[in-house]
Amino acid sequence: MSAKQTRFDEMQPATGGPFPLRRHLLAGLALMPLLGFAGCAPVKPLVLAGHPWPGYEPMFLARTLGYMPEALTLLESPTVHGSIETIRQGRADGVMLTLDEVLLLRAQGTPLEIVLVFDVSKGADVLLSRPAITSLVALKGKRIGLENSALGSLMLTMVLEKSGLQISDVVPVKIAYEEQEAAWGRGAFDALVTYEPIAGRLKSGGALQLLSTREMPETIFDVLAVRPEVAKLHANTLRAALAGHFKALAYMRQNPWDAAYRVAPRLGVTAEEMVASLRGLELPDLVGNQRYLSDSGGQILRVAQKLSPIMQQAGLITDPIDTRQLFTSAYLPGEAS
Repeated sequence: MSAKQTRFDEMQPATGGPFPLRRHLLAGLALMPLLGFAGCAPVKPLVLAGHPWPGYEPMFLARTLGYMPEALTLLESPTVHGSIETIRQGRADGVMLTLDEVLLLRAQGTPLEIVLVFDVSKGADVLLSRPAITSLVALKGKRIGLENSALGSLMLTMVLEKSGLQISDVVPVKIAYEEQEAAWGRGAFDALVTYEPIAGRLKSGGALQLLSTREMPETIFDVLAVRPEVAKLHANTLRAALAGHFKALAYMRQNPWDAAYRVAPRLGVTAEEMVASLRGLELPDLVGNQRYLSDSGGQILRVAQKLSPIMQQAGLITDPIDTRQLFTSAYLPGEAS
């Protein structure tokens, strides 16, 4: 948002000829340092928080390539929990999270509106098992590792639905994403709900993939959600940021390996792992986002309504999801404000 401008057509002319007018102007100039230029006070930048995840990288790549507006700050959080805390504590105006995490935050009282779909998981989120466990039914009595998050609980619920098992039939083991690989190595659990790039590395080491979001299409979305009042205040900056994201996304498609080498260090992976991780994601462009965020039956609305009973059954929420003002396409490039 631009700094507040003084409307010159509302200024009243001074009387008494040019010299009195000049005195008024000089007096005003003399007061400006004392007032701290109140009429032109610098505006706080729009702050968006995100943690390492391949689907968020086009926005961070846009910053590297100089596609982002100066009035935007991208705050890097080390984990998903860090991102959630930044928005809860008011240190960020918007946050990059999965749809279910956004729904959970809204249910807990944090007003958020989805303005962008980063990606749709189509194989990036998986259930892995030890080689001896070759079917979902064989998970009965086994320890299943998962993140202590809405996404982890949601994936476990869907695994149980697919297997016909009850939560009492398995032993959930909550573990942070960044600790999963080491815990797998020391045999902390028999199966694991995880995602790229850890999923790819564990499969290379012999883990079996029993289930992925390829069998559960358009269920796991990664989105950008912003506080509605801040989005309106920073409408131009937000729209420019989304334009920069789509420009960087086009760059990634035209120059995949150059983009991979640029963003891989931030994710702590190799360029090869970065490219492999994107194979399980759909990264919708502007047209795709217009479809997902359409006011007339957008896919985001249908998925939220589908997630509501699943999240209730998992004990994540107590009441049905409120989908009012859940998303908007108003800040997409070319959309009317």
